Amino acid sequence: MITNSDIIQAKERIKDYIIRTPLLRAPALDKKLGCKVYLKPENLQHTGSFKLRGATNCLLALNNKQKKNGVVCASSGNHAQGVACAALNLGIDATIVMPINCNPVKLEGVKKYGATAILEGTLSSEREAKAKELVKKESRTLVHPFDNDYVRAGQGTIGIEILEDEPRLDAIVVPIGGGGLISGVAMAAKSIKSDISIIGVEPAGAARYGLSRLKDKPIELETVNTIADGTRTDKANETSFKIIQKLVDDLVTVKDDSIFKAMKECVSTAKIVAEPSSVMGIAAAMDNKLAVKEEDRVCFVISGGNNDLDLLIEALKHN
Repeated sequence: MITNSDIIQAKERIKDYIIRTPLLRAPALDKKLGCKVYLKPENLQHTGSFKLRGATNCLLALNNKQKKNGVVCASSGNHAQGVACAALNLGIDATIVMPINCNPVKLEGVKKYGATAILEGTLSSEREAKAKELVKKESRTLVHPFDNDYVRAGQGTIGIEILEDEPRLDAIVVPIGGGGLISGVAMAAKSIKSDISIIGVEPAGAARYGLSRLKDKPIELETVNTIADGTRTDKANETSFKIIQKLVDDLVTVKDDSIFKAMKECVSTAKIVAEPSSVMGIAAAMDNKLAVKEEDRVCFVISGGNNDLDLLIEALKHN
């Protein structure tokens, strides 16, 4: 399990390769969300999402032989772009395994950074199997999107930045896909401020960790169905589950309809263009699912902004 020391080291290691995104106070959202709203806009990151942090930290930690042999990852899109960009920055060859139904904007981003994209299946397990095949065949190093301590530590740098900018925060609300982001943020934030509340939000169509918490063990879903493409993993990761069980105070779910409404609210009220996965915390607050009060200072992590433009248009037209 990562420590706060790992996250502090990651913060120093990646600082020249990422944007230290600001913490934005968004009073226009206060009444709608029922608290004093702060936003951590990782949609402003170089690749349009937080994933660049973990990918860069992981690739910087490779030895010379690993860098020479190249890397591979399996991702629905944002981690794919993060690895592709980090690999380009560091002169490392990268192959990215993406789902056949991937967000076209994210696929184009991978190609833009010069990585090789392979489309495989629709489930995370199918992508992972193909990536492992390339590890064996081509001696590449696997850069897992969340089951990697260097990746978790890189994502955790968000937690440090948030509390550096506003130490008085009462809660941080984090979207959950594979679990790497909330694992890192929870570890960092709780190490700095033990009484801060960490709330995770999942889509109702892919509630791996909420269901795992009910069963007290990591589970695998039979189906995954959500517009939040960055969360389409079909099983809970064991290490992330342990961290979530230890450090995350609450887990809630939101339906796709609420995600659409939150995307529209972000654009119209907060002037933030965010992708479906990244607004799940805002959707949960709009649905009154968060245990927060009007006077609470609450940070919502906006994890990315790499929208399928057709889906964004649909969200903006949503009633």
